[in-house]
Amino acid sequence: MSFGIGTLWLLAPVPSEPLQTNMGVLVAVAALGALMPDLDASESKIKHLKLPNTQFKPFMLPALVVGKTDQHRGLMHSLAGLGMMAFFMLPFTFSLGWDVSVAFLFGYASHLVADSATRTGIRLLYPNTRRFYLLPPRWRFTTGSFVEETLFVPLALCCFVLLLRSLFGI
Repeated sequence: MSFGIGTLWLLAPVPSEPLQTNMGVLVAVAALGALMPDLDASESKIKHLKLPNTQFKPFMLPALVVGKTDQHRGLMHSLAGLGMMAFFMLPFTFSLGWDVSVAFLFGYASHLVADSATRTGIRLLYPNTRRFYLLPPRWRFTTGSFVEETLFVPLALCCFVLLLRSLFGI
């Protein structure tokens, strides 16, 4: 998720006037986008997100449907899944602005990039079963490993700096 938020640095060259939404909202949307590919995982974080002050979990039903129809790191972890999400975001682009949709898609795509750096890789050209790997075999890491946890600290720091820069013009 922190990698997804970190991709918002790609918006840094855009002058602040064209950005219609404040950076805090964009961070939240990018984080949500970064969680979306795991709708197909049996115990994903997105599946258990609740609306504030309620017991309602808005992603539970979609996660159950996607989990029953596909395996983990299948369609949702592919270019086809990214394309479906881009299509899904189209109405939001017109109502909320292009920057919200871009932040969501940056978050989603960052999840695919991060998972392609793992030993499992992703099926980028789903339904083709061939796995895509971003890194050579010796550099790939295991999800949930010490390496992944170690990468969290600099990524979280980048996100913090991004927010400070947005809030205070640093």
